[in-house]
Amino acid sequence: MHRFKSQGVSSRVFSKPQWVNPKDRVTKWNIVTGDKVAIIAGKDKDTIGEIKSVDRKTNSVIVEGKKLAKKHVPLQPAAPEGIMRKEQPIHVSNVMLLHPDTQIPTRIERRRVEKTLEDGRVVNRWSRFVRNSDVEIPKPTRKYNDKSGEEAFATSPSDALSVTYTPSALEAPVPSDLIKELRNIYKKK
Repeated sequence: MHRFKSQGVSSRVFSKPQWVNPKDRVTKWNIVTGDKVAIIAGKDKDTIGEIKSVDRKTNSVIVEGKKLAKKHVPLQPAAPEGIMRKEQPIHVSNVMLLHPDTQIPTRIERRRVEKTLEDGRVVNRWSRFVRNSDVEIPKPTRKYNDKSGEEAFATSPSDALSVTYTPSALEAPVPSDLIKELRNIYKKK
């Protein structure tokens, strides 16, 4: 609880996560961020949602817009009335992946599959399949992948090396108004 106070955040906003013994933690996770799941127990039973985050230390997942709880917090711009609605963690055993074709909650199994990459290499990877069938459940693509491929290097090297600023002895590199504003008036001269 003290670690939240040191960050300047109220401990009423972020509750302390429940500790799980390492021997009781799930070792092989079949659910990842972005999966569509059905909630099979709890107050949002028989509803479908998308996984927002996965916490492997506490065997829990957060489903977007599900298991909302009201939190009374100090007045702030995000909660002008002092009440904030926040998603609470759901135990991983209370959610099931959906069948990719029928969108029905289904059990899954993991199989080792040989896949050929774009560059021609053959690798063995674990894949998720619907139990007792050959229907593969693909892993979701990342939503926010802003710097992918050529976008990471949008400026060409020749443009980066070209000179765009030429200094002049007649004018200051920074406007004089800005220099006066930044000057410390209390500094000894």
